[in-house]
Amino acid sequence: MKYAELVRQGQAKLFKAGVANSDFDAWVLVEKICNISRTEYFIKMHDPVDEEVVGRYFAAIDKRITHYPLQYILGEWEFMGLTFKVNEKVLIPRQDTEILAEKAVNIISTVFENYNGEVKVLDLCTGSGCVGISIGKMCKNTRVLCADISEDALSVCKENIELNNAENVTLIKSNLFDNIEGKFNVIVCNPPYIKTDVIDTLMIEVKDHEPRMALDGGEDGLKYYREIIDVLKNYLEYDGYILFEIGREQAEEVKEMLRVHAYTELQVLKDLLNNDRAVVGVRRKQYV
Repeated sequence: MKYAELVRQGQAKLFKAGVANSDFDAWVLVEKICNISRTEYFIKMHDPVDEEVVGRYFAAIDKRITHYPLQYILGEWEFMGLTFKVNEKVLIPRQDTEILAEKAVNIISTVFENYNGEVKVLDLCTGSGCVGISIGKMCKNTRVLCADISEDALSVCKENIELNNAENVTLIKSNLFDNIEGKFNVIVCNPPYIKTDVIDTLMIEVKDHEPRMALDGGEDGLKYYREIIDVLKNYLEYDGYILFEIGREQAEEVKEMLRVHAYTELQVLKDLLNNDRAVVGVRRKQYV
């Protein structure tokens, strides 16, 4: 079978099975399994493909037909221009979450540009570590701690720290702040925020394969925001920043929780689809 036919058949099988973005997925699997770039493909599209490679390609296509996530099939995904290992132990890094990481990088690069010493950053509910590691790689004046309750997630995070040679990033097992000591200049958090009774209505790729404990935000989706904000002042330095990822309908409620606890300069950040995606607040000495 030639490369062109391989791609065509892969696209057709995925489309027939109702897989979203079937053309894209078929292309990405060809690139990964055949170890070929788009440019190389157009040069070799009429060349034959090794039968062993053909077999592996269609095995991956068949797995994707079951709605097993593309990212887990690949075993890795890109976030903030870096590569991260992913599997069913962690949430898939999403482009929407880059809004959170980008804002943290911007704050560290501007507000803390002339900070005396290392900027201390906590990535709470870190999962794969994509947010914390990205911050550490892009802001060399930081010391980043990635925390998660899941040992499985932390094993993936550890691999990603090593993969990205993030020497200023460490990790710890902690149920929210339980094992966290000291205070931080910046805390970023992408907590579970899906309402419990909504999870089973999500795409198969999400509800059947991504870790439920990383999705389930309780009855109203706000359980972890409340728990975190109630004790946040014990872990955030004065003039420090808290950045939460949120669900698109949660901005006002999370802002109000922060306002009630005297956090100021509250901002809501939009994602690429203009949905509310993150909330930012500051702890000022005269208020909290």
